[in-house]
Amino acid sequence: MASIEEVKAALLQAAEQGNTTLSQIRSAAEHTEQVLNRLRVVAAGTNHPKIAEAIQRAEQSKQRLSEAATSIQGSSAAAREYVSVLG
Repeated sequence: MASIEEVKAALLQAAEQGNTTLSQIRSAAEHTEQVLNRLRVVAAGTNHPKIAEAIQRAEQSKQRLSEAATSIQGSSAAAREYVSVLG
C-alpha cells in the first residue's frame, strides 16, 4: 500500500500532466480555428455542401476541444483539492 506522501506525489503529477494536456488542447483549438478560417475563405462565394460540411465538422471539433479542456482542468483541480484534503 502506498504512503500518503506517495499518493500526494502521484496526485500532483497527475494534476501537472493535466496542465500539460490542457496546453496541448488549447494549441489544437488554435489550429482548429486556423482550419476554420481557411475553410471560410475558400467557402466565400460557394454554397457547396462539402464545404459547409467541412466547416460544420471543424466547428464541432472546436466545441469538443473546449469541452475536453474544461474536463481536464476540472480533473487537475480535483486532484489538487484531494491533496489538500490529505494534508
